[in-house]
Amino acid sequence: MSRRSVGIHGDDANDDIADVTAGEVHVRLDTQTDPFVDAVVFISEPHNMTHLGKFFDMSGTSNLANGASLDILFSFPSGVIGHLTNVEYQLENAPCSVEFYENVVTSADGTAANVQNHNRISSVTPGAVITLGPTITDIGDLLHERYIPDAGGPVGQSAGQLVAGEDNEWVIGNTGTPNKYLWRLTNNSGGAIDVGYHFNGYEPSAT
Repeated sequence: MSRRSVGIHGDDANDDIADVTAGEVHVRLDTQTDPFVDAVVFISEPHNMTHLGKFFDMSGTSNLANGASLDILFSFPSGVIGHLTNVEYQLENAPCSVEFYENVVTSADGTAANVQNHNRISSVTPGAVITLGPTITDIGDLLHERYIPDAGGPVGQSAGQLVAGEDNEWVIGNTGTPNKYLWRLTNNSGGAIDVGYHFNGYEPSAT
């Protein structure tokens, strides 16, 4: 069996086009060129978004009284789409519920969350706005709910944490009118607890 070589050649007139040749087979690919190494991109989409300065992180801590909720609001202007790749809560050994809503209506959006660009030499900022403690007038539509158990919870589910990684990515936002999404964590423990939270994802249209 003969061995075939594969060659990849960028188009000088357009960095978004690459020619791929394998023996007598020739394919032209629509690609991106990584600005750090000047090479055709074959890395994962989140990895590439980090290099482009379009991958963002939001994190913080809070103390919640029994029955209180930690509300995190994502507000998307018209035409802005986000890819939420990680949702993580860490808390004391206490049962809590987590709910995720779409089409939320607020009378006040709350205070700015700590949002950072994973690429520390990039000046790109997201179009979506993340805030804490909004005033909700219409909770909207429930998309997803989870239960975080205490140490006596179901076997196989870690006490005091909820982690949803890239395999559970949410594509959120809109292609027309503005939209708002809400992540709500409610303390059902019977006492006050400390909570940590960590969200990250990317926004391809960020500038």
